Amino acid sequence: MTFFSTLRALFLLTCFTALAFAQAAAPKLAPVNDTEEFTTANGLKTIHRRVQGNEVIAVRLYFKGGARNINDKNAGVEPLALEVAQQGTKNFPKSQLNRELARMGTVLESAGGYDYSIVAMRCVRQYFDRSWALLTDVVLNPTFDEKEVALVKERLLSALRQENDDPDSTVASASDKLLYRSHPYFNRPTGTAASITPLTGADLRAWHAKMIETSKMLVVFVGDVPFADIKTKVETSFGKLAQGAFKPAPLPAFATANQPAFDLMQRSVQTNYIRATFTAPALDHPDYPAMNVLTNILQQLFFQEVRVKRNLSYGADVNLLALSSNAANMTVTTQKPNETVRVMFEQIDFLQKQIIREEPLGNIISGFLTQYYTKLETNDAQAARLGEYEMLGGGWRRSFTWLEDVRKVKPEDIQRVAKAYLKNF
Repeated sequence: MTFFSTLRALFLLTCFTALAFAQAAAPKLAPVNDTEEFTTANGLKTIHRRVQGNEVIAVRLYFKGGARNINDKNAGVEPLALEVAQQGTKNFPKSQLNRELARMGTVLESAGGYDYSIVAMRCVRQYFDRSWALLTDVVLNPTFDEKEVALVKERLLSALRQENDDPDSTVASASDKLLYRSHPYFNRPTGTAASITPLTGADLRAWHAKMIETSKMLVVFVGDVPFADIKTKVETSFGKLAQGAFKPAPLPAFATANQPAFDLMQRSVQTNYIRATFTAPALDHPDYPAMNVLTNILQQLFFQEVRVKRNLSYGADVNLLALSSNAANMTVTTQKPNETVRVMFEQIDFLQKQIIREEPLGNIISGFLTQYYTKLETNDAQAARLGEYEMLGGGWRRSFTWLEDVRKVKPEDIQRVAKAYLKNF
């Protein structure tokens, strides 16, 4: 019996053969007492996790707010500003900055999101001191040279143009807009051509001046450097910044969440691209652990019923996001849209009407947790998870207790969340 026929059998309350991949013991993350936090006198919170025996250092610096910081006129300002900041600083001109990063193998990256923006750094321990100096100067002293602004703007605009030519991206954007209407998320962090084109170096400097306050910032560090050393570095680099009084305003519920909507776009393409977006529990919601397990089960059912059994598509999937106002989506590309969607909806109906047996569900959860642990093998991934839970999940300690919540998911929880969230799309 295959994994997928076995999965189907468990819903029918027939015999079940334990999932092969679930038998391996999940690796353990470092305990919570290996992770500490401190807050500087001027209010900058830092999370430090000591991982000994690993030469890679991962640092992530968060700027809070995301979509709350922008409007339809300046959407895209955050990723633009953070990218231009890496093109030269007061103490490190562009050529020197790039030369030193290349010499050390240090990676600087940035991104803008719906709830926060980040600047991330990865380096080896040997070059941590110098890499930290480069990172902090990018954050604190960018020059925002107009020539560099123009170059980065053109790259971002080119990416937006390519996005419009990509059916997957086009459908994703249109689907999100149906759910995000009348919500701060309606203004995409990446912006539009209309919002990015007018932005200047002066606009980026104004944004930077507003964001460089410790109440809007968070630092997460994972690597083999002692706590005291990190505390000294953070206090020295950021200890003179103004604190401010930023508190993210609570986001409203999606006004259109209970109103099914449909958007059909005619394009000359070889297949059909379909995406459904719907509301989902956030990281700090009690339903989030069960929703994760449900998503995992639904992914397997789509794979088996849509791809393996009927060969209707190679790309039927479901994804649970991690946002303050959270959502999930189902996607598929197919030349037989009516039949494919019908089969996918049958799997949803199946989950809403059947109760899973407890023992097989335990095996599924073990397999899910194994995959979860595997994704956290790198220091960078662990830093991202700590930051995500600190920003959105009720605090970084929840990234540890959440695992126990997943293990406590019961068959009735799977059916309940299926009924509560798999609807109105």
